[in-house]
Amino acid sequence: MTERQRTALLALPDTEVDVVRYHSLSADDLAAIAEARTPQTRLGYALQLCCLRYPGRYLRRGELLPAVMLDHISEQIDVDADAIASFARRAPTRYEQLATIKRRHDYRELTRPVRAALAADLLNDAIGLIDGRVLIDRLVLKLRAERIVIPGVTVIERMAAEAMHAASLIVINDIAGRLSSEQRSGLDALLSEKENARKSRLSWLREPSARVGSRSLAEILDKLDLVRTSNVGTLDLPNRYHPRLALMAREGVRYTAQAFQQMGSSRRYAALVATLHELEAVLTDAAIMMFRSLVARANLNARKRLEATIAASADGGRARLLRIADVLETMTKAARTGTDIITAVTAVAALDIIDADAALIRRTIKPGRVDVVGELGAEYRVFKQAGARFVANFVFEGRATTFTLRTAVAVLADLGGDWRKAMPSTAPLGHIERRWHRYVVDGGGVDRAYWELATYFALADALTAGDVWVPTSRLHRSLDVLLAAPAVLPTPARLPPVLSVSAGEWIAGAEAELDAALLELAGELSNTDPALFAGDRLRFPKESRDVDDDRAKQLAVRSYGLMPTMRITDVLASVNRWTGFVSHFGHVSSGLPPAEERPFLAAMIAEATNLGLSRMAEVCDAGSRRALLRMQTWHMREETFRAGLGCLTDAIHAEPLAAWFGSGVRASADGQAFYLGGPGEAGGLVNAHYGRDPIVKIYTTITDRYAPLHQTIIAGTAGEAMHTLDGLCGHASSVDVGALHVDGGGVSDIVFAVMHLLGVEFEPRIPRLSDRRLYAFEPRARYGRLAPLFGQRLDRKLIYDHWDEIAPIIAAMRNRIVTPSLILKKLSAYRQQNGLAAALREIGRVRRTLFTLRWFADPALRRLVTAELNKGEARNSLARAVAFHRLGRFYDRGHENQQTRAAALNLVTAAIILFNCRYLDRALGELRSRGQTIDETLIPQLSPLGWDHINLTGDYVWSDATMLDRDGFMPLRSQVA
Repeated sequence: MTERQRTALLALPDTEVDVVRYHSLSADDLAAIAEARTPQTRLGYALQLCCLRYPGRYLRRGELLPAVMLDHISEQIDVDADAIASFARRAPTRYEQLATIKRRHDYRELTRPVRAALAADLLNDAIGLIDGRVLIDRLVLKLRAERIVIPGVTVIERMAAEAMHAASLIVINDIAGRLSSEQRSGLDALLSEKENARKSRLSWLREPSARVGSRSLAEILDKLDLVRTSNVGTLDLPNRYHPRLALMAREGVRYTAQAFQQMGSSRRYAALVATLHELEAVLTDAAIMMFRSLVARANLNARKRLEATIAASADGGRARLLRIADVLETMTKAARTGTDIITAVTAVAALDIIDADAALIRRTIKPGRVDVVGELGAEYRVFKQAGARFVANFVFEGRATTFTLRTAVAVLADLGGDWRKAMPSTAPLGHIERRWHRYVVDGGGVDRAYWELATYFALADALTAGDVWVPTSRLHRSLDVLLAAPAVLPTPARLPPVLSVSAGEWIAGAEAELDAALLELAGELSNTDPALFAGDRLRFPKESRDVDDDRAKQLAVRSYGLMPTMRITDVLASVNRWTGFVSHFGHVSSGLPPAEERPFLAAMIAEATNLGLSRMAEVCDAGSRRALLRMQTWHMREETFRAGLGCLTDAIHAEPLAAWFGSGVRASADGQAFYLGGPGEAGGLVNAHYGRDPIVKIYTTITDRYAPLHQTIIAGTAGEAMHTLDGLCGHASSVDVGALHVDGGGVSDIVFAVMHLLGVEFEPRIPRLSDRRLYAFEPRARYGRLAPLFGQRLDRKLIYDHWDEIAPIIAAMRNRIVTPSLILKKLSAYRQQNGLAAALREIGRVRRTLFTLRWFADPALRRLVTAELNKGEARNSLARAVAFHRLGRFYDRGHENQQTRAAALNLVTAAIILFNCRYLDRALGELRSRGQTIDETLIPQLSPLGWDHINLTGDYVWSDATMLDRDGFMPLRSQVA
């Protein structure tokens, strides 16, 4: 443990709640204490008894007692707290009292026999644990429960460490002992045999996928075949081994082949088994994702071909129409003169040309959506081999409604893309969508190419929707399995209390609230500006933009002008000195924090600024590239970034100045696009909104006090609505968020529903809100002039029937069993007729309609939402300034590397925000001390996002002799710059 953890483990209680809970004395206790003769000895007896009960150790000689503890105990025994100064002037008095307390209250020492019995229990618990601190906590609780005096912290640490080490050896030897000689040889071959001159097979297995294509899918399937040939998936390991397997897998994906070969044989085999288990799930997800991407690309290619054809037909449209006019005129003349029509027509143009003209004209003027299915035939070559191999590699399970589709998939696997095999006459057609029928069923027969394409596309849709799943996948498992999985994070999300009402109670309350709000608005329309209601739309008033307050700008200039100029290295060092956030970045194996601060911070800055480790090692004096790489590899991962960011978020919220920026219960989320360059381009997607270069988005959640809560990398074309809840449920800070604001990309009916059921107010800024429909349980005619704005009536029965299915989903999100974005993706992809998704949409429509009415009636709400979203956009500017190097383009190809870069960027911006909050507060105090009047109404308009005083680029060294004042701060500048 760290020194801070050791101190906290057996610390005396220092809050009133804990003191009352642990140090309240019973009548028997008071009677025993009363036997002491003097007030001093009675107080000493009570203090030693309470200390033995909690934290469970001896009261140390000369130990400083928390005032709240001393006052509470002395008050119960009616002794002045000052009497403690006269206690135990004679050392024997203290020891005599301890002996009496232990004998009377059945306390005993941790003797060798007792320790041996505890060690056996500890070993049993340790097998299923990977965090030794959890085992220490269990040991301390057990010692308290059995009234065993807790010895020194080092003894406790040693007992837990011995149990963890012994448990590790048991698991490793058991796994290695289950392997056959053939399996061991296969595992050794992964390390010794080369995929090419520079790369072992294990390294090849861990490489991220290249661009979307059938070759990439084939390569992923080749990797899966290699993993499966090891047969480690057939090992039946106990469930309690899974945490240790997960830990060994986290280590295994970081070890080189040479590092594996230097291990002992048992440990090597166990680590390889765990790594291959993890790789099988990762590769399965990668294969499914690549297959879905191939389907999406085929659709895109077909649409582009259709658009090109239509464009070409438009270019030659005049000539074509003239040709058709000539044909019609010739036919008319031939009919009137009695000449042969066919001869006359073919003299103008060949029949094939006329047929082509007619087909193009029909496709050009056809109403409704364009039909791209006719252009998909050219994409069959992509799926002929890769698709057949894909479906043959996995076991597909699904709902009963997908039986026909799964039967068709089995036929595809059997055919294997080999046209020498005849397609069975019993091949099912029930899974074919209507838009495919005219191409699949051709002249009474079945067009095999289109039948296979239709089946592949239906399988991709079913995998996306969760109607079909793959048991060996981590992301594409059944919804029931996902909800029953162990929690991803140990504690529930910090959210408002859950709604505990029945379906009937909720529907009755929602119906009454919705009906009253709609009737109120309908009644007010006659007194409202007529311009606000026109036709079948509710016209929302435009908000006047706030006029910039010059006084607020002047205050910001004066305040920032006093702040010291510092390098980003010194900023992070200062913030770590205040908060100790670096200690949260434990080693993958040991959990210990980085041994050296500067190499770790250098690696963090290299990731955040987009400079890269190699260049950072050249320009800073913190260590070599290998030293920085070790810090990144072994200390930087999702859970450590989450803990470190949570530490900084709590620190920002504790700053007095931050309270001026917001109440601390609101948050906003927004996506920020970053262009990809170099190798990173292979893993990106092009979003036309941002240009023609591939991008990824960092979706970030921040509080109304500018404190970042969470970040995640999403695809450039991914919808943001799926990720709105990830920040609320996935952060590690103590912030309780009660309201969330997002822009239009983060809005959907299902998100409205889930937010409401989690107890969070969802207040987005919805674009074109006047185009959205209103919904009600009652007929639309009830609401007078509002009637044209309504969609279909809400279905009470649908909500009632599926209410019990919704509860486990909400509980899984709250308890952090599954990432909300994963559940929301599945629910949003469900077909309209899926009852669960439809019920959530109905709930969401209720909440969205109520929010629409609030938005219309409450100008303050509109201003508040806009102001909160502006904070997120301003924070994006800071993030853009930090990630400056390489033109701000990410060169990382793998998703995990991009996540690390995004997390480092978010953490560094949080450190800058905390640094600015603390020094801005001092700057304001300095201005007041100089006799300048500060208008407090202007303070909320300040922003802790400035960076002109921080050197972000080019100077990455640490100041060895920083001049600090008596409070530990850099002195402010004497004059405003």
